[in-house]
Amino acid sequence: MWLYLGYLLVQTYPLINKLAHSNMATSAVIFSIAVFFIWAFIPVSGYFLAKLLKADGFMHKYSLLILGIVIAMIENSLFYLDILRYDQSLIGILVIFILFFISAYISIGKSQNT
Repeated sequence: MWLYLGYLLVQTYPLINKLAHSNMATSAVIFSIAVFFIWAFIPVSGYFLAKLLKADGFMHKYSLLILGIVIAMIENSLFYLDILRYDQSLIGILVIFILFFISAYISIGKSQNT
């Protein structure tokens, strides 16, 4: 959950910025926020898929938070630096999904069980 929270922290700024400057109905704003939370979970599900496949990596909760922030910033930089265009967002989601998947195999710190 910390990984998802870190990812959301970075991805929330464009949403708030867009909603603050728009003239949408309240129901449209609520729908946009709900879709945002669901859509933001898709790339993070790569981490959970790797854990289901018995990935043995371990990270503390703050390491997961920072990793989520870093990966979200990588995703934003792909579009900001014009490596990907906005119509290629599916490729961006796939790249971030793979980064989250790989991160499940990384160990930082010691597990409480050992």
